[in-house]
Amino acid sequence: MAPPFDDRQHDRSSEPLPDSIQLLRSLVRAVDSLASDFDVVELCQQLLEACTEVTGASDAGLLLADQRGELQVLASTNESVRLLGLLQHQGPSLHAYRNKTAASIPDLRADADRWPEFAPAASAAGYRSAYAVPLRLHRDSVGALTILATSAAALGQLDLRIGQLLADIAAVGIAQHVLLAQGATIQAQLPTALNTRVTIEQAKGVLAERGDRDMDRAFQVMRGHARATGRRLSDIAGDIVEGRIDLRADAAD
Repeated sequence: MAPPFDDRQHDRSSEPLPDSIQLLRSLVRAVDSLASDFDVVELCQQLLEACTEVTGASDAGLLLADQRGELQVLASTNESVRLLGLLQHQGPSLHAYRNKTAASIPDLRADADRWPEFAPAASAAGYRSAYAVPLRLHRDSVGALTILATSAAALGQLDLRIGQLLADIAAVGIAQHVLLAQGATIQAQLPTALNTRVTIEQAKGVLAERGDRDMDRAFQVMRGHARATGRRLSDIAGDIVEGRIDLRADAAD
């Protein structure tokens, strides 16, 4: 495993950002959404998509710690069962969360002994390298952003800095979403965001079963409907679960 990434030791602020326009657009959208009644899952989806587009990675997932300190998936670039299961493995995400610093696995095959659960599963899924950065909020870590690539040593230090920047924005967005009670601690309110994900998972299952499509297609149908109607993804998911809307025709397309 490569040494933990440290901003202080790798100051490359003068180096031009790759795909800087795309990154800036993503940051502007994220900051703009925080000024209104925003959808926390959609915000995280946009940040993950920006992460893979700018770094060239294949997939990414954002995991949030629950009240027991266990990481749960809040958002991912792909809703396949295989990817969601992989993100839950004890791997770099847990390391980043617990140690509040980045973790790198430049070659999953070479580091299989060091990551006995995660590395074989990630390799079997077609990935060659994996990285994770903590979701930092003040001095706390509330989760992790995991980045996966199909080539070895795919991300450099600059890519990790970009990932950390996007993770920090996600952490701020999550905090704003969950701090509902005055004086409440962030850790006490984190289940609010995770409950949103539970509803989305239920709705995915309903659409996948009724439309005879996979979970990723079901998620994209929900997300598309939320964007088209200007409603929260969590509200759309709740309506599907409660039977108030029927998107079976869209899911079957």
